[in-house]
Amino acid sequence: MAKSTRIVRTLPWGEEIYLEIPLHKKSANKFYARHGKTAEGREYIEFSKFGPKPNTEGENYMQKLRLYGPTQWAQLRHYVESELADSIGWDLETAQKDFETNLTEDKKETKDKVAA
Repeated sequence: MAKSTRIVRTLPWGEEIYLEIPLHKKSANKFYARHGKTAEGREYIEFSKFGPKPNTEGENYMQKLRLYGPTQWAQLRHYVESELADSIGWDLETAQKDFETNLTEDKKETKDKVAA
């Protein structure tokens, strides 16, 4: 059975967000993850980011990536891991270990705050 996902935030225009993904610890900018259906009923997972456009007044930007199935995710993962990461010198193994360490530390900090 699928694990239910809790809504963590509702954006001003009504989009329900299931996950906030901070990409930089010191930045308020986040990617937001949600799932939904198209008007035709096709389900998707969507990652989006939005905010004010740099060096403009009153202009905003919106970036979205929608995945319509696990095959698309597998393709994206394959190309990042097998081609793109190497082409710019990313060490994905070290990055994964660092991420897991930070995730464990963040969970511990949250537990400590709740216990206090």
